[in-house]
Amino acid sequence: MTRSNAFIRGLERAAMTVVSGAIGYRMKFGTGPAEPSGPQRVLICKWCCLGDAVVSLYAIREFKNRNPATIIDMLVSSRIAEVYRRATEINEVHVLPLTGKRLVLELLKPTLWTRFFALIFRLRQAQYAQFIDLELYRGTGPVLKRLIGIPFSRGFQVEGALPKHHDFEVPLPRRMPEWQCFYRVLGLDIPPAPPEALYRRESPSRQTQAGKIPTAPLAATPIPAASSPIPPSPQGKRIGIVFGSSFNWPQKKWPWDNYAELISLLSLDGHAFVLLGASDETEEGARIAARAAANVIDTTGQLDYAGLCREVSACDLLIGNDTGTMHLAAAYGIPTVTLFGPTDPEKWNPLTSTPVFLATVPCRPCYYLGSMPPCDHFSCLRKLEPSLVAETVRGVLSGANKSGQDEQIQDGIR
Repeated sequence: MTRSNAFIRGLERAAMTVVSGAIGYRMKFGTGPAEPSGPQRVLICKWCCLGDAVVSLYAIREFKNRNPATIIDMLVSSRIAEVYRRATEINEVHVLPLTGKRLVLELLKPTLWTRFFALIFRLRQAQYAQFIDLELYRGTGPVLKRLIGIPFSRGFQVEGALPKHHDFEVPLPRRMPEWQCFYRVLGLDIPPAPPEALYRRESPSRQTQAGKIPTAPLAATPIPAASSPIPPSPQGKRIGIVFGSSFNWPQKKWPWDNYAELISLLSLDGHAFVLLGASDETEEGARIAARAAANVIDTTGQLDYAGLCREVSACDLLIGNDTGTMHLAAAYGIPTVTLFGPTDPEKWNPLTSTPVFLATVPCRPCYYLGSMPPCDHFSCLRKLEPSLVAETVRGVLSGANKSGQDEQIQDGIR
């Protein structure tokens, strides 16, 4: 849990400093284009990550509602392509030939650059009127805009980050909720209340079914409600446990043995649990399932994105780290309890979430500009007691926190 992204971020910043300077020099002596109006074709760019992709859809939905004749295409990484393919507002999804894993090695592959420039050539044929850069910190958007030949662009202006030199820019407040930031960059007023859920949730099935959890690709089929092979008791709930994080952020993970203890505590109330993790987290999932004294089914590493949607939509509540699956649950309108360590709940809390964090740890939140400093103690998460989280979950399930955002749990004090 001590890995930092500072090295990769440093390389990226050094390269983009040169590019940004060149773009800024050209813009200084040129006249910017006028913002296009009326029916048009726009290209929206988003590199990462699952949570950001889901959250951006609230603003994209509103943008499409206000501009029904506008055609929206996406340029995204393979990691989040399925999120946008499922959005009815999106016309076409183009995938950048990058995963972000072992990025330096990926960039050294000649086949990557062949595929990349073939993609750029196809995008140039579409003659987009506008490029919308939803990346928060990376400065690659303005470069892509120029390679594709799009006359007008909009994006974020971020304190402490390199200037992007978009034609239209909005400040990215450090603590403004992320979903609101996407509204601003699309030129939309921030709604007075959180937006409605993105997806319709099926009623969870309580029927016992034999067999394994489906793992085959399901992208072209409707998402039915999931059912656990072992149903909860009549008074219990189906609780999803998101014990992992994206591969970039092991620093955001609450220790696995704490999850096992939490499940054991909550199992006294008759609940059933489903573990939701990625393929590289199977060992942790097995440990949690083995130690927890509870009714647990482990789906870790068995689900594609469609399967994850199906399992999440069948839960009554999710508990987990600050990661994309929690935002997916919020998109279904499912209550969540999110554990925050180095990241800031004011900015990253899912729309249906009660955040839990230790306000007395002075160095948190330490995440900013896509990076975290190295840490040798992780007190912000390791000192968070399972009993406190269990108390919070019981309060949410009992209806004590009906809105999902009326209170924050800090150091065990309400």
